[in-house]
Amino acid sequence: MTRISLANNRPSYFVNLKELRNMISRLEGDANSRGSDTDQSSASSGTTWNLHYDTAVIHAGLDKTPRHGECTVPVFNSASFKFPSSAAADDAFSSVPDVQRWVYSRFGNPTNDAFERRMAALEDGVDAVSLASGAAATLTVAMSLARVGDNVIVSNFTHGGTFHQFKLIMAQMGVESRFCNTNDLERVRSLLDERTKFIFTETIGNPKFSVADLEPLAEIAHGVQIPLVVDATFTAAGYFCQPARWGADIVIHSATKWIGGHGTTLGGVAIETGRSDWQSNVSRFPQLHGREFGSDKIVGTNLYEALGSRAYMQMLKWDFMRDTGACLAAPSAQQLCIGLETLPLRCERQTQNADQLARWLRAHPRVAWVRYLGFEDHPDHALAKKYFTPGHGFGSVLTFGLQGGAAEGFALIDAFKLVTNTPNVGDAKTIIGHHWSTTHKQCSPEEMENMGVYEDLLRLSLGIEHISDIIRDFEQALQCASQVASKHSGASPGSL
Repeated sequence: MTRISLANNRPSYFVNLKELRNMISRLEGDANSRGSDTDQSSASSGTTWNLHYDTAVIHAGLDKTPRHGECTVPVFNSASFKFPSSAAADDAFSSVPDVQRWVYSRFGNPTNDAFERRMAALEDGVDAVSLASGAAATLTVAMSLARVGDNVIVSNFTHGGTFHQFKLIMAQMGVESRFCNTNDLERVRSLLDERTKFIFTETIGNPKFSVADLEPLAEIAHGVQIPLVVDATFTAAGYFCQPARWGADIVIHSATKWIGGHGTTLGGVAIETGRSDWQSNVSRFPQLHGREFGSDKIVGTNLYEALGSRAYMQMLKWDFMRDTGACLAAPSAQQLCIGLETLPLRCERQTQNADQLARWLRAHPRVAWVRYLGFEDHPDHALAKKYFTPGHGFGSVLTFGLQGGAAEGFALIDAFKLVTNTPNVGDAKTIIGHHWSTTHKQCSPEEMENMGVYEDLLRLSLGIEHISDIIRDFEQALQCASQVASKHSGASPGSL
């Protein structure tokens, strides 16, 4: 690959983000072009290639002429970085350091930078900030945009931890969260006022598996100059869907899931897509234009004027991640980069397994219902077809319930020999969980039902095992569960 010139004296093994993004296959006439098997390698210059997604997950964020010949992202396991002189130290703290000006790993590290650049490229972003977890990414973004007296509009169909953050943590900070079905566009409009700071939704609601209608939501948000913030964890780093292409302004991931891919590493990331019109609504977001925050004082001028589309992410890093300490460890950043390299292969197998198992479960007499986006009778199947990358499937997670209700579900979970009972998704292993008694337990029964969590609901995240082995495990577990459940009708987990 041709050597790409680097801007702003960045370390020589990292590619300038703007030039990197020009290498990646993007919109070529319509939303259906990305992810196809057609050759997209030609370029006008004859020396630069547009990369398929499957290639970008490996090469984005890297240069082919690294300093020491390393072939992968190196780990910079250093808490701080040496200044060559007192003048250099003074300079570093007198302006928002660009990516090459390493100071302290709590607010910037070269390994993390490689991961951030790769994620920004995959999600069609202009900048990114890596954080300690998906929860840290969500809360940090929320805190950076909303203040005491503000309100935010949040989808009903969110992860249990996310619901808790908005309902309790943000409320303690004086921010009102207005929950609703964000696909009810009239309801969303009715909740907007002059103190609304953003709309929050998930590409695929967890665990209801509703699909966010991103395009009109973005139009509503942009109509009042506020960002659409999207948790895209379940669409796997842009593999299934790129929210930015449909108007999302900030994209969040729990990198612990499909990005890491093996259940070994906690991490999160927030990506700025460059679509926010921060300049037109100064009164809503003075933190990007005023002089009251640390980063603005460091720059010594209007933050937005100084940094343009990178202003928000730099504020997130220097005014929030730095002071909350929610930084991602450098070894974790490297692990997440490694995980990304095999993400398309894993997602392809996981999606195939999900489709086959969903159809097998639907035909099984002990299964009462199956909710899977690939079924044409799923309420949001049409939205999935609109927003998801053609040929990449409908995700690798499904939910189902058994004829014997929760009691039989508990027995099924305990009978598995291969499928793992753990509160995670996106792993190489097939994972099952019961939300009512675990991840959403802090919610009231009414809140859970409003979120699409029912007592008999079992969530299944398909791994990369051979589908025949997964089905065999289900066969034996269902047989065992039906026998146990018949003796313990109405039982709780601990009584079986």
